[in-house]
Amino acid sequence: MTNISLPVPGAREYDAPRRVQARTEPTPWSPPRSLLLWDVMTALAGAVVLWTTRPAGPGPVLLAALPLGWCLALQASRATEAVPVTGIGHAGRRLVSAGSLLALTGCAASTVLGSTFTSRDAFLVAVTCTGASLAVRSVIWLSAGWRRVHARPRVLVIGDDERRHAVAALERRSGPALSVISVRTGAAGADAAEDTSVAVEEVASYAARIGACSVVVMPEAGLEPGGLRRLQWELEESRVPLYVGTGLVGVSWSRLDATDVGGLPLVRVHAVRRSGARSVLVDVAGRLVAAVALLLLLPVLVVLGLAIRRESPGPAIFRQQRVGQDGRPFTIYKLRTMGLTHDETPLSNDSDGVLFKMRRDPRVTPLGRWLRTYSLDELPQLLNVLLGQMRLVGPRPALPDEVALYDADTRRRLAVRPGLTGLWQVSGRSDLSWEDTVRLDVHYVDNWSPALDLLILCRTLSAVLGHRGAY
Repeated sequence: MTNISLPVPGAREYDAPRRVQARTEPTPWSPPRSLLLWDVMTALAGAVVLWTTRPAGPGPVLLAALPLGWCLALQASRATEAVPVTGIGHAGRRLVSAGSLLALTGCAASTVLGSTFTSRDAFLVAVTCTGASLAVRSVIWLSAGWRRVHARPRVLVIGDDERRHAVAALERRSGPALSVISVRTGAAGADAAEDTSVAVEEVASYAARIGACSVVVMPEAGLEPGGLRRLQWELEESRVPLYVGTGLVGVSWSRLDATDVGGLPLVRVHAVRRSGARSVLVDVAGRLVAAVALLLLLPVLVVLGLAIRRESPGPAIFRQQRVGQDGRPFTIYKLRTMGLTHDETPLSNDSDGVLFKMRRDPRVTPLGRWLRTYSLDELPQLLNVLLGQMRLVGPRPALPDEVALYDADTRRRLAVRPGLTGLWQVSGRSDLSWEDTVRLDVHYVDNWSPALDLLILCRTLSAVLGHRGAY
């Protein structure tokens, strides 16, 4: 095979070689052909587990029917499709849907079969099949040995100059690494020397020429409905999936519902319910956790306070005004990490936004630097959580001077109470740019749920131990 350059001048390829191999018969990326065999084997594993737990229960005919039932459930949930674009998380949700479908079908069958096959058996088989299939798929998708490194799935992104946001989102998602090729659309016959675009009529052939596994069309690409439909027809012939961006930013999949109104496909965006019973339960549970943690950590706080007083004169607890929910000010409590006296060395801001951060702040004491490394200086904020001024999880509590510089989008961070930990803290903290910090906090506010809080709390321990961005 000979290597040829990208056929479109100005086309940008991310995280991939700058040259694309020519293919005589390009085919869409797909998982190994043995995936169906693995699905059957996971169903057999479920049958074996059921037989070992209840050898006198299901007969051989029923046990033999389980692989067929599991494969049908996978097909109904579209869990067998090759979805490298959406990543492992989306594929995992489809597997859970398949397992739920198998469990519900088994429960319905148990009413007919009686003691031969019970509801407990149905749930046992569903859990076994779902867990085994998810494990097998994770190994297949993440293993470097099942495909050549240079044959990473290629994704073609069509949009205007703002398509870099789509590229960044594809790079952030979990799953096999992608080679993202980004181009614009233009009129047929456009001068290649003046236009860095590909003609709308040639998108399908260009996707086939570079061996793209999927095509992502952003709304700013400017494709009219008829042209988009014809593109879908052409991609369907070559079995290349088409994804169409909605233009929504920072909206999680759980808030979206696809519907059809008189032949017009629409996507409904559900509002986040930050009040009500579940919000009250989360608040009460957070305060209880804070109260118990304060009691257990009181001896540690006393020892750290004495060490701070011994190292430098002054109070052990540092108090500072911060801005809480809806702009209400409150006093935050932290273990003091700076000396009360320091030299007049000029201070330089290492942050690119309104935050002031220094990697080597001369005001921080040696003990204070150690406290910041492991986030121990944040422990007194459990008192703020107990008083209802903060929550365990939420955006970073901001200073009044910082809030004064907020624009309309950034003020969205003040719609909820700040948190002891949050997406910012578990995603890199001070190593992140100001734009990423705002994006993560606004994403949390717009997509809050108890499950998201629980996920952030689980990630907090590894973030503290890794102390990335803690200074």
